[in-house]
Amino acid sequence: MNTYFKRIAFCISDQHLIPHGGIGQFAKGFVEMASRLNWKVDIITDKPASNETMVNTLRCSGANFISNKTPLSYNNHTGTFAFSDSINFEKILNFRSSIMQAFLNNIYDMIVCNSKEDMPAVLAFDLNKLMPVVFYTHEESMVFRDTRKFKGVFLESCNEFFNNIMHVNFAFIGTQSKRNLDELLGIGVSAAKLLPMPMPELELLVPNSKERSGILYIGRWEDRKNPEAFLSVIKETGLPAKIITNINGKRKFEARLQELGITNYEIKSGIVGQEKVDFIKSAKIHYNPSLRESYSFTFFECLSQMPCVVLDKSDWITNFDSKFYTVVTLDTASKIIAEMYKQPIDGWLNSGASEYVNTLHNLADTNWKEFLNSFVCSISPKTDKAKINDYITIKYSKFITDLNRKQLAIDDVKSVLTNKSKFNIIYTDNDTYLSKDKNYIPEEENTNSLESLFA
Repeated sequence: MNTYFKRIAFCISDQHLIPHGGIGQFAKGFVEMASRLNWKVDIITDKPASNETMVNTLRCSGANFISNKTPLSYNNHTGTFAFSDSINFEKILNFRSSIMQAFLNNIYDMIVCNSKEDMPAVLAFDLNKLMPVVFYTHEESMVFRDTRKFKGVFLESCNEFFNNIMHVNFAFIGTQSKRNLDELLGIGVSAAKLLPMPMPELELLVPNSKERSGILYIGRWEDRKNPEAFLSVIKETGLPAKIITNINGKRKFEARLQELGITNYEIKSGIVGQEKVDFIKSAKIHYNPSLRESYSFTFFECLSQMPCVVLDKSDWITNFDSKFYTVVTLDTASKIIAEMYKQPIDGWLNSGASEYVNTLHNLADTNWKEFLNSFVCSISPKTDKAKINDYITIKYSKFITDLNRKQLAIDDVKSVLTNKSKFNIIYTDNDTYLSKDKNYIPEEENTNSLESLFA
């Protein structure tokens, strides 16, 4: 039987739980970091997770999956916002149900929100005085408020709604870098915290001295990622292209490459694990012309592996030390990249980039651990009348059964959280135990989960 120091509720939409997205890659890195810290992660989704590759990958790293079994349909939402997107109220309700589903079996030491609609769902529970609630800045519009250059898929009213939530004094705003932290503090987000992203593929922390070829692009086909700037360099230099994208992006790249008469290329879609590592390590230069990023996880992944090139228009690049990238303009990109391509990789391997990336990666473990350990619950029980105090030792899910509710109320959960300091808390793979005996070790039984009890 495994036991854990902490238990984390990690909220992410099924839409974002994909291998080629930055939010999905953060989920992978976070779960692996939690394993190193001996934390248990329950991934809470708005509806049953559908990407088998991601589910299997994260389960192998120790994560559980919890969701509402009868989610509301999004057909009405997508029909209403057929040509743009806005606040998905059905998704908010689905997250609320999924989180309450999770509270049937376990209590948590922290909730981390990674998708827009889980933010108001968690906000509604008013849990911030009992545990740290973290909203993570995956959306660039959350960080860079004054420099929107592209009309995104979301309506401005939607962006403003979620950005304003970040100013409400009920949650911490986790962000990737010191640069982003300063930006958030500068716009009055006083609860911002530096909680970096760990590397999702640990082998990318190890430099590769083997022969390389090709210019690497990672990202979807969309305006803010600026794929045309990448293809312009490929066309002008004649250098081979290596592309990691999603399925739709693969089709669009292939069509555009054919239009441009470019035949020397490789495209991979939705790859993770060793296949992704090997493909990145096979490239000689990473050209990232993206114009809008909150951090650029792909840049972080490539930085220790090869020389990296960015556009002068990319303000996100100040997240990283300027010693470890080359800035070009649209006019100079092809010439500079062609010259860099002639240089042996040895110089880059001795540049200190690998040590720099490892430092950023290790800072994630350190900061998240210190952040969680430093939280102090600001609510103390006024009496011993709470039902949980009647027990010397109890399995949390058994306590929920004993309450004999038709529907679990968030106040029932708060009652346990308010009094949990009186107990020794033991987390196992699937359950939480509370005991006033400091030496108590649970004996796991083969019992059915309560997941469907209040469905």
